[in-house]
Amino acid sequence: MIVRYEVFDEDYVPEEILFRDTQIRRIAVNLKPAEHGSRPVNMLCLGPPATGKTTVIKHVMRMAEHAVTGVYVNCQVHQTRQQIFLRIFEHLHGYIPPSGISFQKLYSAILRNVVEEGRILLVVLDDVNLLPAKLADEVMFLILKGHEEVDGFKAGLVGISTDMKFLASLDAKTTSVFHPDEVVFPVYDFEEMLEILRKRAVEGVVGGRVSDEALEIIAERAFEYLDLRFGIQALKMAVLNADRKGRDVVGVEDVEEVLEQSRTAFFRKMISALSREEADVLAAIYTSDVRYTGDIYAMFRSRLSYTKFYEILRKLENLRLIDTATKYDRGLKRYVVRRFRADEVLSAIDEFLK
Repeated sequence: MIVRYEVFDEDYVPEEILFRDTQIRRIAVNLKPAEHGSRPVNMLCLGPPATGKTTVIKHVMRMAEHAVTGVYVNCQVHQTRQQIFLRIFEHLHGYIPPSGISFQKLYSAILRNVVEEGRILLVVLDDVNLLPAKLADEVMFLILKGHEEVDGFKAGLVGISTDMKFLASLDAKTTSVFHPDEVVFPVYDFEEMLEILRKRAVEGVVGGRVSDEALEIIAERAFEYLDLRFGIQALKMAVLNADRKGRDVVGVEDVEEVLEQSRTAFFRKMISALSREEADVLAAIYTSDVRYTGDIYAMFRSRLSYTKFYEILRKLENLRLIDTATKYDRGLKRYVVRRFRADEVLSAIDEFLK
């Protein structure tokens, strides 16, 4: 068999995206004003990790490239104001500006290029909720108020967030110019995950196939984790395993041999998005019998402010490493629920902190 391994890559955008027709149509409609020379509607794409937000946005950007100049910024990678605007500059100009360029010159060059080239800019800030709140406010405000600096500048903004309450965290000054349409991406159910994995298998394995039983095992584990990306990674490793052994059919044995490796890679990737402080809080949650958030905070009171601690909890929940809920125990109290086995998470944390 011939394997198209790029089909299993995280950044692969298929020609047909399953189970997201509603979101695709809504985003496309929001970009329609750009076809008539006007600013597109700003958007917030909201939903848990691995629900198709980034894939759908990239798909629609590709469809609308005649109307907008789309710039994708991964906020897990670009985490300062300078880094974010350097990414925008590079996309527009095709090269990286000289090191040491002042931010004002960088910002002005971006605005002027958009106007001089007759472009309408669409900036996509993926995982925008992982930026510090003040930085997110500043970046978004600078993009949306660029027309006050250079006449004729037109830009739209798309924020992709796993935090459903991200809009409430923004400053009033930012929300006064943002006014996003909120596009919600629900978690895929088991049958949807299975069908998406089946389609990837058909696209990626040429002259061979992945057995139904193998696909079902992968889909079951992906649904257990509520993370389609885990399923795609496991499928890739199973296909690689079969290819290495010269088999044309990817079977149950191929999946079972790579599931542990895929699970390790899955947790390693999630933990890599954390800072040292965030990893410490997560480790405390998975090693302690303490469950109430107030009691967990008491363990970190000397190191973290109340606000910072709850920001960390919110990030861990957005990454789906934990869940939180409330119950009555001599008053309403918030408590933490572990989503995974402690040994899996703690092993990934230990490796991360080495």
